[in-house]
Amino acid sequence: MKRIPIPKPPAESSAHAGAKATLTPKQQRFVDEYLTDLNATQAAIRAGYSARTAQMQSSRLLSKVMVQAAVSEGRAVQQNRTQVSADRVVLEAWHIATADARELVEVWVQACAHCWAHKPSGDSAIDRDRSPDSACTECFGDGEAQVVVHDVRTVSPAAAALYAGAKQTRYGIEIQMHSKLDAMEKLAKHLGLYEKDNRQKADPLTSLLHTIAKGNGNGFKPVADDPERGFEVEPEASKKIS
Repeated sequence: MKRIPIPKPPAESSAHAGAKATLTPKQQRFVDEYLTDLNATQAAIRAGYSARTAQMQSSRLLSKVMVQAAVSEGRAVQQNRTQVSADRVVLEAWHIATADARELVEVWVQACAHCWAHKPSGDSAIDRDRSPDSACTECFGDGEAQVVVHDVRTVSPAAAALYAGAKQTRYGIEIQMHSKLDAMEKLAKHLGLYEKDNRQKADPLTSLLHTIAKGNGNGFKPVADDPERGFEVEPEASKKIS
């Protein structure tokens, strides 16, 4: 009988193998805890470091090349196991940010019970599907608002990403949605529209203050005739002592 060779598992890269070999048990525990929620300070505390110095210790640990390599390897394993990649996360955020909420719920304004009641031809039926009658003496053309909830089984992928659930309340069905603003901010960070700590790269206020500082100190030039002050401002040349 011909033997079938059993393939060997791929060998670890020298960088990752070296990193794993040089990590202390406490450092490896920190890496494992950090991969659970990416909270470095809390990971350091759970790994056994002092809560008083956890923030400093976590920053020091993440600056080590061997710890960075172990974290990168651990995240790659997580992505392969869960099939979650950075591209997929960005796509989901993009769907939430660009979804049309009207696919989930809409407000329709229809004719009230008195609109179009004065139909010719003696038809007394009320056409509620028509737009409000601007000549209506009851609603004055405002009509009546009606909330329409759509079947979420048939919505687009973007609307499905926006949809966060529904619950029955005493007033009816409440549609819950993920925050479009949060999704936009995550995309902005991913695209580099913000600096570290969420500061904008180009702050208009800071630019304005720098411009003023380089000018005459107050950002405004004196005028010959100031109507608010009620008298003429002497030209700068007349103020100089000859």
